[in-house]
Amino acid sequence: MSSPEMVDYIRTMIRGDHEANDRVEARLDELGWDGFPTLLGAVFYFAVTRRFDEQTAPGEIMRFVAEMRASTPAGTPEIDANAAERLIRAALNPDIETDIDPEMAGRVQGLAILRILGHGATSDEDLDVLLAEAADLASRV
Repeated sequence: MSSPEMVDYIRTMIRGDHEANDRVEARLDELGWDGFPTLLGAVFYFAVTRRFDEQTAPGEIMRFVAEMRASTPAGTPEIDANAAERLIRAALNPDIETDIDPEMAGRVQGLAILRILGHGATSDEDLDVLLAEAADLASRV
């Protein structure tokens, strides 16, 4: 189960509030990160379905992934383009199988969330709603 601190961690990450994010991360290091991958996956699902739908052409997803990879800051671990495209398609179609390393999946999910929801693309109110829905979904998984 995700904690309020985990939701705050994702919120501060999306908002680019690095100082607050560092504080929340230190708190989570004390409390534990159990449940975080499930919450991150739920936020990823809501972000992806906000940006794409089942009718989205594969080329559009490929362009998104290419732009996401190109805009990744130097020193950030590389993400696998095929894994990223598969994870996005799987969020849109649960019948798609994903056999992706969990660490790679987490990197892809985090970067996609930032790309879709960050940089002022989402109002505080919309972000609060999305995070509440994601926390609810994560609690039921």
